[in-house]
Amino acid sequence: MGLLSVRGWLRALFGVALGLAAGAVWAQGSAEREWTVMVYMNAKNNLEPFALSNFHSMAAVGSTPKVSVVAQLGRPSTFRYTDEDGNWSGVYRFLVNKNSKPRPEQALVDVAKSGDSTDMGSPLALKQFIQWSKKTHPAKHYMLVIWNHGQGWRFQLAANNALKRQAVRAALTKQEMDTVPPTTPAVGGYRAVSSDDDTGKILYNREVQEVIAAEFAQSKLDLLGYDACLMAMLETAYGVAPSVNVMVGSQELEPGSGWRYSTWLDKLVAKPGMGVEDLSKAVVESYRQQYLDEYLTTLSAVRLSAIAELAKSLSDFSNGVRQVGDAELQALRKARASVLAYGASVVPPLRTSVDLSALLKAYETNSKNAALKTKSAKVRADLAKAVISNYASSRSQYPDGETPYGSEGLAIYYPESSELFYKDYFHEGYLKKNTDRPVDFVQKETWADLLYQLLEI
Repeated sequence: MGLLSVRGWLRALFGVALGLAAGAVWAQGSAEREWTVMVYMNAKNNLEPFALSNFHSMAAVGSTPKVSVVAQLGRPSTFRYTDEDGNWSGVYRFLVNKNSKPRPEQALVDVAKSGDSTDMGSPLALKQFIQWSKKTHPAKHYMLVIWNHGQGWRFQLAANNALKRQAVRAALTKQEMDTVPPTTPAVGGYRAVSSDDDTGKILYNREVQEVIAAEFAQSKLDLLGYDACLMAMLETAYGVAPSVNVMVGSQELEPGSGWRYSTWLDKLVAKPGMGVEDLSKAVVESYRQQYLDEYLTTLSAVRLSAIAELAKSLSDFSNGVRQVGDAELQALRKARASVLAYGASVVPPLRTSVDLSALLKAYETNSKNAALKTKSAKVRADLAKAVISNYASSRSQYPDGETPYGSEGLAIYYPESSELFYKDYFHEGYLKKNTDRPVDFVQKETWADLLYQLLEI
């Protein structure tokens, strides 16, 4: 090899080294980065196959110098649901690049070896993931997606043949089912997300709220997304409103396949200067395109700056109904009986949360009190101002001749009866006297006081 050839080879090698170094700098942080999308993927439960599929969906787009997609992915050790993507267990952190694989050898961090918490049902693990993400991938804007079970169970539906094969492999005999740890997040007054079957822990909404408040004390988290069931509730939005600009979540149960990340990440990567409300609309529209009218599916984006006024008008309405007495209480009970609760389609059915707007529309039909009907309409108007974008399949809305769900953007806690309220293992979370992980909406507003009268508890 001649001297010029050697120099050319060295120059090329030096160029590759510079490229790798530049890539490392990009991975670790750039002041020019617009967005860092942080996905907290707790698959340490029966959603394991779907987490892998969702990771591949993210990797179909991947990170760019302007947009980083980072994920903390946990897989169970006590009971496994799939052997795909390396058949590993544990918790790892990834920078999701185009065509990345969810395998330990491609991870940036082995969380156990780093000394951080691997209990993905704990607030400490969430806090450490956010801190790591902000330190290693600083950006002008942050999105946090909490991926897991919400206050219910995802439908085990298959969006494509690959997931169908995974679902078949995950099918278990009765004897095998007896050995599976119960994945049963709280459904009730406390509300929770992210169940870790290895530890038996769940992440309470109050804990999510406190972690976000601490980690985004100087500047609000731009977008909080729940790729989980039943999270689009007024109570949930109220708790995080002081620390978050926009929340995206589902009023209904989610299919097992959850969100299709590639379709909205593709839009963000193409337009990294996208604002938070436009990004939230892209997530909702992606979900609409994914499910259309096939299932009972909903997703909404909520402007949290409007939540305080919405809660205030609901408290005003609640106080009015309480003061008037039996006739209006009965009108609201009749309204509750005329709308379906989310999760009503599963066995056993869930009967604790209903669409707030549908409930109030039914109340206005039943009521003869003009003043209270005006207050009710004010609540609905304020709710409409809060909803940036809303998708609901046709069956999840107001289908002709059927009991409606409504699905106009936010649900509220209203159990079907006092019996169901007390059967809820976590019902104490909806009591004003509760001091354990208190629900701010319950403590500070008066819907709970009205609920006690409605249920006669």
